[in-house]
Amino acid sequence: MKPKLLLAACVVVCLLAGSAFGAAVGRVTGTVTDAGTKEPLVGVSVSIVGTTMGAKTGVDGKYTILNVPVGTYTLAFSSIGYGKVEVENVHVSVDLATFRDQELVSEVTETGKVITVRAERPLVNKDKTTMVNIVERDKLLAMPTRGIEQVVGIQNSVVRMNSNVDTRQRGDREAVGSTGAEINLRGGRPSEVAYYVDGFSQQDPLSGISTTNINNNAIKEISVTSGAFSAEYGHVASGIVNVTTNSGTNKYHGNLDLISDNAATPFGYDSYDQNWYSGDFSGPVPGLENAFFFVSGERRFSRDRAPSIRTKDIYEEYGLADLFEDPQRMPNNSTSGWSYQGKLDFDVTKNMRLSLSGNGSIEKWQEYRHYYLNPAFPDQIGHSPRYEDKNLGLNAKITHTLDPKTIYNLSASYFVTERKRGDGKIFDNYDAYDRYLVSTDSLGNKDSVILANPEYDVHNLFREGDSIFASSYLFFDTTAEDTFVTFMESYWAGYLHRKSAYIGAKGDITRQIGQFNTLKFGFDFQRHTVRYFENLNATQDQSAGFVTERLNRYGFDADGEESDDESFLNDTKHPINLGIYLQNRLDWRGLIINAGLRFDYFDYKSLRLRDLHDPFDPAHVGNSDLDRSDLEDSKKFTRVSPRLGIAFPVSDRTQLYMNYGKFYQRPDLLNLYIGYDFMAERITAGSYYPFPSPNLEPEKTTQYEFGLTHQLGANTAFEAAAYYKDVSDLTQVTTMFNVDPQQYTYYGNSDFGTIKGFDFNLNMRRTRNITIDLKYSLSYASGTGSYAQSGFNVGWKNPQGVPKFTSPLDYDQRHSIIGIFDLRTVRGEGPMLGDWHPLENFGLDVIFQAASGTPYTPMVVYDGVSPNASVQQLPVGPINSANLPWTFQMDLKLERTFNYAGYQVTPYLWIRNVLNTENSTAVYEGTGKSNTSGYLESEEGQVRAADQTELASGNLQGEEFAYRYSLAQNNPKNYAIPRIIFLGVRMSF
Repeated sequence: MKPKLLLAACVVVCLLAGSAFGAAVGRVTGTVTDAGTKEPLVGVSVSIVGTTMGAKTGVDGKYTILNVPVGTYTLAFSSIGYGKVEVENVHVSVDLATFRDQELVSEVTETGKVITVRAERPLVNKDKTTMVNIVERDKLLAMPTRGIEQVVGIQNSVVRMNSNVDTRQRGDREAVGSTGAEINLRGGRPSEVAYYVDGFSQQDPLSGISTTNINNNAIKEISVTSGAFSAEYGHVASGIVNVTTNSGTNKYHGNLDLISDNAATPFGYDSYDQNWYSGDFSGPVPGLENAFFFVSGERRFSRDRAPSIRTKDIYEEYGLADLFEDPQRMPNNSTSGWSYQGKLDFDVTKNMRLSLSGNGSIEKWQEYRHYYLNPAFPDQIGHSPRYEDKNLGLNAKITHTLDPKTIYNLSASYFVTERKRGDGKIFDNYDAYDRYLVSTDSLGNKDSVILANPEYDVHNLFREGDSIFASSYLFFDTTAEDTFVTFMESYWAGYLHRKSAYIGAKGDITRQIGQFNTLKFGFDFQRHTVRYFENLNATQDQSAGFVTERLNRYGFDADGEESDDESFLNDTKHPINLGIYLQNRLDWRGLIINAGLRFDYFDYKSLRLRDLHDPFDPAHVGNSDLDRSDLEDSKKFTRVSPRLGIAFPVSDRTQLYMNYGKFYQRPDLLNLYIGYDFMAERITAGSYYPFPSPNLEPEKTTQYEFGLTHQLGANTAFEAAAYYKDVSDLTQVTTMFNVDPQQYTYYGNSDFGTIKGFDFNLNMRRTRNITIDLKYSLSYASGTGSYAQSGFNVGWKNPQGVPKFTSPLDYDQRHSIIGIFDLRTVRGEGPMLGDWHPLENFGLDVIFQAASGTPYTPMVVYDGVSPNASVQQLPVGPINSANLPWTFQMDLKLERTFNYAGYQVTPYLWIRNVLNTENSTAVYEGTGKSNTSGYLESEEGQVRAADQTELASGNLQGEEFAYRYSLAQNNPKNYAIPRIIFLGVRMSF
């Protein structure tokens, strides 16, 4: 069937069936029996209080309520001749079933009395067929964490890599976001983790990451799925982060949360000026029956968004502390942002609900670059790169219950994400980037133009991009002490503006068939609009023929303005993807089988080289431009993915589960799309310059998992899971040999790897006011490349291309240990002081994390600071055969709630890195240390440090060189955070 016909058929079938979107929901199921006879009861009405959702029991006493939104509810059981029972605290999680069996007492014994009981979360979840970690709202607010990334970071098999560090071993990759950390889940790359908010994708298809920010008060639940997932989910290979936001209820509620580390300054503690102010308000919509709203917002700003424990010590050691008002803060490492979220739920009829939701965020942040810290020109640090990330998501969803056993949903969504990156001072003023050096004639007039940005300082240590402080270029009448930067500061030259959006439609219909089967059929469709503009050296004169050589653009004109009128060389990209799936859940005598099949269709809607070995049409002799005859339509791809999950009880306290699945993911579009004028320049430039390739195919992952959950006692259980993953067709730098005019480097599907590991959780639910969670992960992640750029250096130097043997990946963290301890009292508990309980409504939550170091490749000691360091590395051991030191961190949150006249006020103390432990996040490969590359101690370094030759600038080579080199290698970003003390207050009604 042709793709267009297939899409049309899918839409028609789904609409006729009442299709829609079923994410961010679960189900409630169980059996109702007579308390005396233990016989199943037929026709019992089971309803969710305050909603129109409910069901009746069948002949076997079983009931199932489908499509229940994530949340905590009260279940009501009622039947003629029996007393009514209400069960509070019944929690529903995304994609899972909540089991609640209930006994009813005859009205002969209980006449007209409503029995209220409180449900307790079962320690063994009978519905799990894969590893899932769930954090509910109450737990989220209690923990010493802030934001989605920090919560995900304390789950099994998650590695938080600090990508915002000037490292040398991981290639030239774009910073992830203002948090400075990227998430790797079960040995996968960062873009293999899918992020959903209320069931809608929040990822940038260009980079594969998400910069969406949802404030804590707006979150109802965060679910992290690290094992195999159902056929409903496509375009994801390693894991899913599902964020469900709050909804309004029939009562008005509000929260205001204020937090800052400045409040700790009077007590003698350093402040990094980190602040969050957030609030939310919800309730019924005035004038509308059965309509509810929820709105929230957050303002945040930080002078130092990712502090280092060594910043102040380094600045004091090198005499720089007086340059800054607050030397404990890294300058120009700030962030300032807003986020907002809203939801409107409206019952159109008794059986139909309309939900409208939206979320957005904007983050303006700067990335401290240590090599911009020139003692002679302190203002230069202001040119460190600046970013602006924007996100907006709008969603509409209809849920219709046709009958108690059939529900359909229909949804539409729009999501747009945008990033700008530029010089810290001129930022997005693109015209201001043009730079030039001049020489003069005997009369002082300009007589030539030399296209350049100041690049190197007098010691050839600091350069644009990584380490530019000053320039050795001289012009006009200068003294020996002058450098070019005296007259013109150096710019961050890599200007970037990218924007991607999608319009999506999703649908599913769920039907309970007989007593044992629940069948679900659905589809999802997205059409993207992708624009990209990057000038690798924007400081070169734009009128001088450097435009196509350095400028990659599509969907923008040559001046950086959005345009849909460009030729095929630079036109806007509109990829589409379609997924159709069928999922069946069998529940028979405790045996759960989730079996599914997914079909994916990928169409890049682009052009690719017709002949990789001879990219330029032979008819165009001497012409190195690509025209339409050199290109052909990109290939369309279809993939079929089977998914299978099985769970069954071994005893009333033990549950086994296993799963298998194949997963296909579209490559990151950054590595796939390119302006074809830029492609021609890259082919002509040769193998030193890799470029994106529209020839990329979908990446493939096959995963197996086997798990066990066992209840040890009345309040304790553990879960253990072993997994194995085989990955192939991952994107990597690839060199094309024996081609005309010369060999070139592009991105191809050449990487592969294997990941295996073991996860263990021990959970003790609240016992004598205490809960304990212990998590341990063991992982072995190996492959031929950690990122798409990993093979760049070796591929460029090696005439045979990138070697294809597996080694530990950069995020191969062998051991991870996490302990969460929570002590909490309620009203009337704790010791008494007269008639007062001073520790009632008290909470203490402590998180301890320990992790083995991630790997790096040991090298011969080399010049790890100078510009040529990237080509001087000589390994002394296999790839990634050495490891960073272990890291340790303990965080805590201490709070006490006061109640007055329906209001709650909760002051709290939040401390990160309580013990002020010094943790290294990066080391020099020659020494394995974070503060020295070893070069100054080498024979060559000693010679340079002892050389007293006077340079043209008037600086002495020896002393000044040693000082600046030592400063350059002492990068505070090689270390993790210090102790940070926050004081906050949360007010609720």
